[in-house]
Amino acid sequence: MKTLNGLGAAIAAGCMSCSTAFAQSEGNFDFMGGSLSFNGLVRLEAAINTSDQANRFNQYGDPANGVAIRRAAGNPATQYRTTLVPTGLNPLTDLLGGFTPVVLGDSPRGVSNSSVVADTFTRYVPAKDPDLNYHLLRVEVSPTLDWGSGWSFQSRFRAVYDPGKLGYNDFSYGNYDDVNGGIEGGEPSQYHGRPNFLGYRTDDERNPLLFERSGKNYMIDAPAFFLQWTNGNVTARLGNQSVAWGQLLFFRIMDQANGLDLRRHLFLDRALEEYADERQSAPGLRVTWQATDRITADFFAQQFIPTIVPNTNTPYNVVDTHFTLHDNYTDGGYNEKFNFGVRFKGEYGNMSWQAMYTNKLDQLGRIRFRPSGVNKKLPESNELSLVLNRYCEAVLGSALGQGCGPQLAQLPFEVAPAGLHSAEEWFWGAPNQKLDPVGIFNGIIEDFAPLPELLTLTRDGDVNQISNQLNLLFMASEGLRGHIERDYFREDVFGLGAGYVMEGEPGSILDQLIINVEAAYTPDRLLTSPDVRRNPPDVDDLQVGMVAEKYQRFSDSFPATYLVFQYLWSKETDLAGLRIDGYGGEQYSTQNQGIRLDKDVPLSDNPRSFRNGGGGVNHANYVVFAFLQPTDAYIWEYSAAALIDVQGGILVQPAIQWKPQGNITVNLFYNYINDSVWGNNANRNTLSLIDYANELCIRLGYQF
Repeated sequence: MKTLNGLGAAIAAGCMSCSTAFAQSEGNFDFMGGSLSFNGLVRLEAAINTSDQANRFNQYGDPANGVAIRRAAGNPATQYRTTLVPTGLNPLTDLLGGFTPVVLGDSPRGVSNSSVVADTFTRYVPAKDPDLNYHLLRVEVSPTLDWGSGWSFQSRFRAVYDPGKLGYNDFSYGNYDDVNGGIEGGEPSQYHGRPNFLGYRTDDERNPLLFERSGKNYMIDAPAFFLQWTNGNVTARLGNQSVAWGQLLFFRIMDQANGLDLRRHLFLDRALEEYADERQSAPGLRVTWQATDRITADFFAQQFIPTIVPNTNTPYNVVDTHFTLHDNYTDGGYNEKFNFGVRFKGEYGNMSWQAMYTNKLDQLGRIRFRPSGVNKKLPESNELSLVLNRYCEAVLGSALGQGCGPQLAQLPFEVAPAGLHSAEEWFWGAPNQKLDPVGIFNGIIEDFAPLPELLTLTRDGDVNQISNQLNLLFMASEGLRGHIERDYFREDVFGLGAGYVMEGEPGSILDQLIINVEAAYTPDRLLTSPDVRRNPPDVDDLQVGMVAEKYQRFSDSFPATYLVFQYLWSKETDLAGLRIDGYGGEQYSTQNQGIRLDKDVPLSDNPRSFRNGGGGVNHANYVVFAFLQPTDAYIWEYSAAALIDVQGGILVQPAIQWKPQGNITVNLFYNYINDSVWGNNANRNTLSLIDYANELCIRLGYQF
C-alpha cells in the first residue's frame, strides 16, 4: 500500500483507519521450512442513502420515469424538417405496392393519445429510491511466510459478499420480457435479470482475472500474492501485486501502473485511504534497486488488467442503463498484453526529485458504438413499424418476415424494453454524461454508412430535424437500446516530480512543510470522444499537481494534526477520464425533479436553443483540503476531506473513527456531494456524475 509522507506513519502508529491495515498476529508457526504469521479483518460496511434519489444512470432513477412526453414522427420526404401528417405514409405505401397497414392488438405499453404519426409516451418503469447505496460483508486474511535469508512469500486474500435486494430496490429486466421479446444482446449475467453486483465477466462469458472469482453477489480474490527476495540493495517481487507511485489524494498523476476496481464503493471510501481498496493488482515482476545512497530505481512489468466499472443497475453504475456495454478485454486479446514502467527517485537533503516512464494500455479504455448483432424486427404494433418492416423487405433485401431485423443487427440498436423512447430523453441524457447528442447522431450515420441513409436517415441536420428522426425510430420500435464496446489502446506516459521540505521557526506552520509537484504528459491518447465516434482524433494530455502537507501540533494534549492541500490542473481529461470538451453541453428539455424533461411541449416546438457539444470548459481544475486529528492513545480520530471542482461542484467527507479496543474499529463518515454550489450548469463539473450519492457510511471492523 502506498503511504503518504507522514500520514502513513500516523496510520502505522495505531489508528489503522484503512482497510489494509491489520493488527499483528500474536504468534508465528513453522510451515514449509519457514515462519508463518498472519493477520486479518472481518468488517461490515454500509452506506445509507440520504439523497432521496436514485442513480439517474439506472432504470429506477431515470428522470423520464412516469413523465408523459409528446412525440411526433418526422417526415422523410422533407428531410425531416417537418413532422408527418396522418396521410404522410400514403406515398411510401403506394411505392411498396399500395398495401394498407393494419394494426392488431392493444397500443404499445406507455403509449396514449396516438394518432399514428404522433402520440404521448409515458415511460413505464417506476421511479424508486434506494434506502441503501452499499452494504457488504468483508473478510480479509494476510498470511506471510518468511524463510529468512531475504526470501518470503506475502499474500492477502479477500472475500466480500453483497446480498443485494435489501434496501436496494433491485431492478430486473426479467419483469419486461413480455415487451419486444425482452433483451437479447450483451453478457447474460448483466443484462438478462437482476443486477450483477460484484461479477466481472467479458462478452465471451469468461471470468478473466487469474486471481479472482466473482459472481452476482460475491467476489473472492488475492490482491497480494507474491514471492519476495531481498539481497542488499535489491528487492524483487514476483506475483500478483500493485504498484503505487505518486503522493496525491483523489488524483493519480504518477500512479499509472494499475487501474481501479470500482465495483464495491466507487471511489467514495475514506479519501485518506488513497485508493487502497480500489487499486487493482496484476500478475508481474517488480524490482527496486537502491542504486546509491540517494537514488532509487523502480521497475515493473505486469499483465494488463483494466479498470473495472460498476455493472448496470448497481448503485454506483456510471454507464447509462439504456446501453449495453461489450467489454473486449478477452475478445480483443488485451488480457495477453503487458504494461511496463520505470521510475527513478532521488533524495538530496531537503530536496527530492523523481522521473517516471510508463508504457501501458490505458486502463479505462475507449468506448465507441458497435453493431448490436441482434436480428429482431420492429414489433409491428403501429403503422410506422409495419411500413418500415415492409420497406426493409421490399427495398433493402430482408427476407420475408424478418422486417428491419437484419439492418438493425448491423447498427448499434436493439429493439428492447426499457430503452430510450423519445428524442427528449436523447437530448437530456447525452449532455448529462458529458456527451454530444448531435455529434452522436451524425457519427452513427457516418460510421455505419451507407445503411442509415438507406433507412432514410440524414446527417448534419439541426436539432429539430434530428429529433424528428429519433422520434420516428422510437415510435416504430417501442424503444431502442444502444450497443457500445470498450477497447484498450497503448500509450506512453512521461512523469516528473520535485519535492522540498521547508525549514522555519520550530513549531511554525512553515516548519517541516513538505511541498511536492508532479506532472504527467501523455501524447496521442485515444480517449472516448464526446460524439462516441469509432475513430476519433487522438489528443495530447497533460496533468500538473501540487501537494503541501505537514504535521502541526496545536496542543500538548493531542498528537500532531496532519494537514494537506492539493491542486490539480488537467488539460484534456477529468477525474473520471472523460474528455473535457464534452463538458458544458446544455440539456434541451425541461421540468421533472429539477431535471429538465418537458411534460407537455414536444421537442420540435420547444423554443430554447441547444448548444452542440461542450461549452466554455477548457481545462479541469480541482482543489483538495484534508486534515486528520487523532486523540491521545488514538482511541478517537477525527478527519475531513474536501474535493472542489472549480466549475461549481464539491464533495465534503467528514469522518470519525473510534477504537474502543485494540482489535475493534468503528468508522463513521459522510459523503456530501453538490454539483451546483455556484454557477448555473451542473454539466460543467465532474461531480454532477455522482450528485445522487449523499450518504452516511458505517464500518464495523474486527481485526485479528
